[in-house]
Amino acid sequence: MKSLKSERGSSTVLISLFLLALVVFAAASIVSSASELRLARRNAETNKIYYSLDAEGKRFLYKVKSAVRKSLDSSGGEPELFYRLLENSLDQDIIYRKNPDGLTITAERTIILRVDSYDRHLDIKVLISAPDRGSTVNDICLVTEWKMWNEPFEYENTVDLWEGNP
Repeated sequence: MKSLKSERGSSTVLISLFLLALVVFAAASIVSSASELRLARRNAETNKIYYSLDAEGKRFLYKVKSAVRKSLDSSGGEPELFYRLLENSLDQDIIYRKNPDGLTITAERTIILRVDSYDRHLDIKVLISAPDRGSTVNDICLVTEWKMWNEPFEYENTVDLWEGNP
């Protein structure tokens, strides 16, 4: 009976349990930190892509507005001369079309950024209206669309699982 009531080794068992709990919490902390690091890197890459596309869109908008400014300065406010000069001064990579009303032009561009195995797109449309006396570039140019989108995702289904007769 005396050996059953002995308290020898109980402190060793307590210390062992305490160390085991510390090791489990340390491992959980390391796994959690690693997953948060992966998430932060993925978030940083997404932000980098977003701002790269946004910067390209701003460059396109700058090209359009500088062409409008040149045409506006040279035309003296006459719409016919303005549109002729504008069509000549727009870059080759800018798609433009006259709207059916004949008083506006739409300049548009789709910017594509390839990331790993998928594409990110930015669609931009700028409506350019006829100038009046005293019009500024910001009065004439109106951004009607600024849309970022991803390419639709599809599974690669190369295995034909059809077993029936067509």
